[in-house]
Amino acid sequence: MGCVPSSSTVPLVYSSIFLKDTTVILEKVPMYPAQFNPRCILLSNERILVRTSTLDNAVYSVFSYPEMKHLSYFGEQSEFIVPLEQFNDELYLVRNDSLYFYKWIEGDSLKLFSTSFFDNIMGQQMLGVTKLNDNLYAYTNNCLDKGMNEFFIINLSQKQKESKGVYPDTHVNFSSISDFKSAYAHEIIAKPDGSRLLVFYYRTRRCRIYNQNGILLRDILLNYEPCQTIIDTDIKRRFLHIKDAYVTNNMIYLLCPDTKEVNSPSSLLVANWDGEFKAIYHLGQTISYFFIDELLNCFYGVNSNDPYHFYKLKLSKN
Repeated sequence: MGCVPSSSTVPLVYSSIFLKDTTVILEKVPMYPAQFNPRCILLSNERILVRTSTLDNAVYSVFSYPEMKHLSYFGEQSEFIVPLEQFNDELYLVRNDSLYFYKWIEGDSLKLFSTSFFDNIMGQQMLGVTKLNDNLYAYTNNCLDKGMNEFFIINLSQKQKESKGVYPDTHVNFSSISDFKSAYAHEIIAKPDGSRLLVFYYRTRRCRIYNQNGILLRDILLNYEPCQTIIDTDIKRRFLHIKDAYVTNNMIYLLCPDTKEVNSPSSLLVANWDGEFKAIYHLGQTISYFFIDELLNCFYGVNSNDPYHFYKLKLSKN
């Protein structure tokens, strides 16, 4: 069984060597009060949003940035049943057939300020929606979707949904299409200027770069060990290759476990939008979610098993 190319004109590029390969020590910044199961960390309007399980009646905790001082809790589980998404300075989420946009208000919390409707364009609940502009949105194919395309692009003004991309493997040897799609679960993130899309796979170190029309530009497989270039049909032998990703207009950042173990230390991989991987930082800590402050050139992360600390790293400029 081999990799199925998504385009005969775009070769699969194998990459395992980085111009900068370095081991670093992360700075621990106190997280007070402690936030249990911290996750889905976002930087917005000089505030850090952390999704948390600390309180029963609030799902988000807010910290000032860069001071990292706690400001507030907010958010009912019923409203924020799915995590907030971010597009430049906008915060939004998708529930059922609706887009909900939020703004900061006094008291350091978010308030719903507008709602848009997809008018049943997608046909079912969407997961992992990313915004390219006010008219175009993309989301990944999942077990609820028909077909074998990687993702869909939604055009709101035309009320159309178009399938794009092809999975990098075939479902033939898997027990079911659902098992195949679970094995090849992936995420899609838009470049802030809306001109590119990054697709990355969780259980193989595969990532792809598309333009805003869904045309494949780059196809990269980071095949350093441990690595499954083809995901195993046996669920017990699968393991996480990429945990999280963050993009800016200049760079792509991937958070990858160093080993097959559940609580493996993580590494930060850095690439440009031409798919050229420039650096790997071996972080020496388990990191679950992160963001990059491009202005200060800093990495900030959280470990979902550590309720007491943020983790910080000053990145090199070269």
